[in-house]
Amino acid sequence: MAVGKKALIAFVDIRGFTVWSEKVENADILDDFIKGWYGILGGNFPPPNRIKHLGDGAMIIREMPEKTTADLLKTILAETLESIARAGQAFGEFCKRLSEEEGTKIDLLLGWGLAKGPVKKIGAGGTADYVGSNINKCSRYCDIARPFGIVIDAYDFQVLPEPFSADFSMQTRFLKGIDGDCPVWVTKDILERFMPREEIRENPEVHVAGVCFRKDRGEFFVLLGLRSKHRRLFPSLYEGCGGQLAHNELFHEGVMRHYEKEFHVKVKVHRETFFLYEIDTNSAPKIPGIRFLCEYESGDPRSENHDPPTPKWFSEHEFSALPEDRFIPGLKGEIARFLDEYKSISGTARQG
Repeated sequence: MAVGKKALIAFVDIRGFTVWSEKVENADILDDFIKGWYGILGGNFPPPNRIKHLGDGAMIIREMPEKTTADLLKTILAETLESIARAGQAFGEFCKRLSEEEGTKIDLLLGWGLAKGPVKKIGAGGTADYVGSNINKCSRYCDIARPFGIVIDAYDFQVLPEPFSADFSMQTRFLKGIDGDCPVWVTKDILERFMPREEIRENPEVHVAGVCFRKDRGEFFVLLGLRSKHRRLFPSLYEGCGGQLAHNELFHEGVMRHYEKEFHVKVKVHRETFFLYEIDTNSAPKIPGIRFLCEYESGDPRSENHDPPTPKWFSEHEFSALPEDRFIPGLKGEIARFLDEYKSISGTARQG
């Protein structure tokens, strides 16, 4: 009878074992190797861990309480990562010693996959086994831990314990047979391995923005909003309109969406006229952005996220009179260059 349990799951596999073992002519060396490998796992993953040997790999299960806390999860994960580090060091020393004793090169490394979740326990005692979708998923994580290193499910463990967090970076992987993309923590050698686009998904934050102009009776106007004084970034500074690019959205589509949602106006985006920009506050990940020249089409500008009386149409004279430090850094100069381009598009060369 299968019994439901919550567990931390680890899979490990020896990278390069199959190729190496095919070259070994003395079967006793393989026996000694496997015995030593099993001893390393048993010595570094004592109870309450349960080890199921899988030839040159293993599945390690640590049952957890039904109710866990964030602190308990970090503690259990830290203990597991410490065991992995000790096992890796012992395995390296073991391979070096056996290589010297037998006069053969043993250049092998370990790949690990970690996850947690409900599993089904079949049987009891030393003969107990575990099955379930989380075990299948963890096995896949171990498989992508190449050329070697550790892959951790980032949904299951959203915060990594210190000091291990410095060793990991976030990736998003596509795994065949698993519905949806899988965010994972990976160690350096896995992160830097070349992966085809079909297998890896990066999810950087990208911003899009626009500066909107209109021409009325021969005069030129620019639509600006004054950011709220409560905004974390650039409070009380003038801006155009923009924000994050959404999933499955082109740059110009994102700009039009932000103008319609935030300023309640429709714009035409001149896709060939743009500036690149970046947001780098040192306290958060870097954000690349692209800002386009936009032309007003329709709508009555209003916004719940900007200080009144903005968003407002500023005449060219009013815009020029605003001090540069009242704008997001570098923006006033970009607006002036956009205005030159818009005048050219409108068939009127800028005077002076």
